[in-house]
Amino acid sequence: MLTLTDRADLGVFYDADAQRYGAQGYADTVTRERFAHFYADCPSIGFADDGQAIGGILFDGEEAHIAVLPSYHGRWALLLKPALQWLFTLRQHITVAVEQDNARCLRFLDRHGWQRVGERDGDVLYRLAPQSGTRKTAYPFRRNARASAPAPSTGASPCTPPK
Repeated sequence: MLTLTDRADLGVFYDADAQRYGAQGYADTVTRERFAHFYADCPSIGFADDGQAIGGILFDGEEAHIAVLPSYHGRWALLLKPALQWLFTLRQHITVAVEQDNARCLRFLDRHGWQRVGERDGDVLYRLAPQSGTRKTAYPFRRNARASAPAPSTGASPCTPPK
């Protein structure tokens, strides 16, 4: 059974994205340990299947990062609505970057009517907001959600609050 967990398993998240790091030439730079350290303080929510971590969402203060193990691509969509509900408690307008060669994800976002807002480094940028897609489904969120998140600090985890 698919469920959300309180935090993403950063090791599984890394595994789900590791192929991308290799394709972009970062395999030696972005290690599992560096990835986990960098994102340790970021808000996240995990995806699990029968208690086994399969991916999740990280929010770095600027963008949402979604990763799912390849064997679960196309199967985790039942978690999208509650995951977005959680995400919109952090910020009401979220940017998501999708690789241009990720046709399945691009079709999904386009089919649901989320707005393309540009491109950056081979990624297509989307702006997600509650009820901004054409398929209307209620995404309740807290009225007191933060209007914006702090900008990431240089050199440290983007989610570590400034001192």
